[in-house]
Amino acid sequence: MWRAGGMSAELGVGFALRAVNERVQQAVARRPRDLPAIQPRLVAVSKTKPADMVMEAYGHGQRTFGENYILSSCPEIKWHFIGHLQKQNVNKLMAVPNLFMLETVDSVKLADKVNSSWQKKGSPERLKVMIQINTSGENSK
Repeated sequence: MWRAGGMSAELGVGFALRAVNERVQQAVARRPRDLPAIQPRLVAVSKTKPADMVMEAYGHGQRTFGENYILSSCPEIKWHFIGHLQKQNVNKLMAVPNLFMLETVDSVKLADKVNSSWQKKGSPERLKVMIQINTSGENSK
């Protein structure tokens, strides 16, 4: 089942993507004018969805996907790796074609391993990374 906002009925992938993109554009239009202009990006979270659904979304123009498993690639897809990355899987992840962003890095050791592996890959592009910061001071976070 694809969901677009509060809609939970069975929807076609193309309909769902159009509905979500329309809501994103409406939200952008409501932002205060004194804020800098932004270019919104819809990251379609593909985890738990079968490959044919991902390919259908790709066929409807979606190019940015979030995933928490190491994947193979398709032309033009920008993969966002979401969820916790274990250090022993860093080299496999860095080998994924079209890896665009790593969300999130939660330790200095992991950041160092990612940096080292990305440099060994020799990519001319910088890997975009989001870092997780414990703002509460709780040890469990």
